[in-house]
Amino acid sequence: MRKIILGLGISLDGYIARKSGAVDWLSMDWDYDWTAFFKQIDAVLMGRKSWDVALAMTPPDKRNSNPYGAMETYVFSNTLETSGVAGVEIVSGDLKTFVGKLKARDGKNIWLSGGGSLAKSFLDENLVDEIHLGIAPHLLGSGLPLFPELEREIPLRLISCKTYQHKKEENAMVELFYEVKR
Repeated sequence: MRKIILGLGISLDGYIARKSGAVDWLSMDWDYDWTAFFKQIDAVLMGRKSWDVALAMTPPDKRNSNPYGAMETYVFSNTLETSGVAGVEIVSGDLKTFVGKLKARDGKNIWLSGGGSLAKSFLDENLVDEIHLGIAPHLLGSGLPLFPELEREIPLRLISCKTYQHKKEENAMVELFYEVKR
């Protein structure tokens, strides 16, 4: 069965964005192999605020197309009725029912890309199978936390840990891979 993988870049102090939602501190200049990650997934899930960030990072002439290409893209929102982008579906309603149907279909793993509120909902409902965190060498001091007040403790098992060198400066990012223990 397909897995739900929560995968995000975070600051060392656990934030996914500044209070304003900006992610300008996250560098893409690591020797990380995005191709390998995208080979193992074929669907992406995100909250409405993360969708807004993804669209804002898309060049204006490409905002009518899915920033994730042909990947199935689902945006969870209680306020949007349509994404305005072909191939991007808005989801509301019962999380467990939607995820159960999605995981039962044939396909690769499913990427839960953000944000913190959606990650909390998935974790609280026991819907996350693995957590992959790219920890940037940056302390924000405040911002939007990845794990805002979970309703329960969630035990994890470390699968592996990797470091990635920065391409332009002497620095490294650490990626932690965890399995959610059931």
